[in-house]
Amino acid sequence: MNREIFADGVSAVHVTGNLVRIDLMTVQPQLKSDNGQPVVEVSQRVILPLDGFVQALAIQQDIVRQLTAAGVLKQTDAATAAAVQQGD
Repeated sequence: MNREIFADGVSAVHVTGNLVRIDLMTVQPQLKSDNGQPVVEVSQRVILPLDGFVQALAIQQDIVRQLTAAGVLKQTDAATAAAVQQGD
């Protein structure tokens, strides 16, 4: 592994044909919005073929199951993850 990328979360996911673009965001706590909240900035973009995106999703779902079984994630966290998985 040559390089690590940090992100606070995912800002958006765009699907165009066979490519999935995932915009990663970072919180800029030194900057404040008009309502006083920290500003979120798109910092990087990951582009995957659709097959790679599906594979990555399956790996992440497995990790969520493992963390739930180990008690690291609470049931409400797992329920949220399941709702996202089902598209609710």
